[in-house]
Amino acid sequence: MATQISNQMLCAIGENLVSSQLMAHGWPTVNLNKSINNFKGTDLYCQHGLTSTEIIGIQVKATTKSSFLIGLKCEECLDLKKLSEKIIGPWIFVHIKSLIPLDADYYVLTKQEVIDLLYCGHDWYLNRWNRQPTPSLYASPASIPLRWLRGEDDYSSKSSVIFKNPFPGDIFRSTTSWNKIWQ
Repeated sequence: MATQISNQMLCAIGENLVSSQLMAHGWPTVNLNKSINNFKGTDLYCQHGLTSTEIIGIQVKATTKSSFLIGLKCEECLDLKKLSEKIIGPWIFVHIKSLIPLDADYYVLTKQEVIDLLYCGHDWYLNRWNRQPTPSLYASPASIPLRWLRGEDDYSSKSSVIFKNPFPGDIFRSTTSWNKIWQ
């Protein structure tokens, strides 16, 4: 029988996994959600070494599915100014492949990479498919499919226009991608 967990528990697992990875790199980490539930725009504060004064805020998204909900509406992803305001720092996506035993992949993106991926992907989704977008489509929850994080292109059976991923290849999952949080 599959383990049943709440979305809140899944998010906590993702945050704790990321926090452990960051600390293993020598970067002290504090989970903001332990004192303020669902802190806006940032889940973790991370210090660049024990003696450093450089601190960044990191957003963590976790899922067991093939797509990550990101807390924005589709239409907000077409507004570069709004994206720049709402995305405070790097994001780390945790794809939990198995709960028992716990197994996960991490995808580390800089603030600009998150903005570029959201904008390009949702521009394609809302404006490039061969369909008439409706107000409800623009107002629907935005997401990032796992295949986009893996650098794959995307397509629609309704259109010949494919989504050409601006980040081809599996660049976000490499073992050296953790250092990108300091860019």
